[in-house]
Amino acid sequence: METIQQSTQPIVNVQTFDNIDAVNHKDLWWKLLYTLFTATALAYLYARRKDNRMLHLVKPLPVLILGYVVLLWCSVHHVGMSSLFHLIVPHKPSDYAVYISIGLFLSAIGDLLLIFDKYFVHGIIFFLTAHLSFILAFTAESDSLTQFFTPLVVVILVGFNIFFVYLFITKVVPLFVHTTPTSIVIALFFYMAVIITMCYTASLKALTKVAQLWELSSSVSHTLTIYSCCGAIGAVLFFISDLMILIREMNALKKNKVSTFRRFLGNGDVGMITYWLGQFCIALSVTSIFNVLKELS
Repeated sequence: METIQQSTQPIVNVQTFDNIDAVNHKDLWWKLLYTLFTATALAYLYARRKDNRMLHLVKPLPVLILGYVVLLWCSVHHVGMSSLFHLIVPHKPSDYAVYISIGLFLSAIGDLLLIFDKYFVHGIIFFLTAHLSFILAFTAESDSLTQFFTPLVVVILVGFNIFFVYLFITKVVPLFVHTTPTSIVIALFFYMAVIITMCYTASLKALTKVAQLWELSSSVSHTLTIYSCCGAIGAVLFFISDLMILIREMNALKKNKVSTFRRFLGNGDVGMITYWLGQFCIALSVTSIFNVLKELS
């Protein structure tokens, strides 16, 4: 009677090794992208200190990398981790991710244009359209814009814009009236209105998400609540970084007649770091959507 010997060798699952290899490549690719983001940001800060005009051209790269990361993150979660191709080439991103990435890419173009003084207005226009793209992202999940722009909210937004425009005209414009072209003043008016609206839509989206997360289990809701606020935090940081630019220009006019705190707020390096943190938080708000789906699945 023949005895059938059972093989003691382990069964090799090729698919498992492929998945492990893909995960390793994914982690390596993310680390490379985040390293490039940090390195290009530091390179620009170095260029500012050394007044290296050629190295200033790296200014748009950190935000450009973030725009790519947004699309790539969505692709990884859509197709899983078994395809190395989709770790490099974006695939089927959500509408929210597309709007956010477009906003980041437009911001990168704005960064590039603002390097050159003669393209200042063009840079403002690109940042203005970037904020419009962010507004579309923050309202993308809403069935109707009336959820965001009720009559009362419209009145409040108009009031805020009138208030800031009034301050701008009475306090800021007189300081630059002899050196600032009318086209720049008009562009700044529109820009101010749009960025305030962007901050509002981001904040309302965050509040809506936080309210929805109260219904989830506590083990999930705490982490996701933080993620859901990233867009609003990023929008506010973006707005603060713009105010820092204004403070810096006002400090330049008064030269040494400013306080240490105002000199700190007008520091170009601090303003750029605040700007990059804002853009990073806005980008991180995209990843939260897929973290939510992963946690709930």
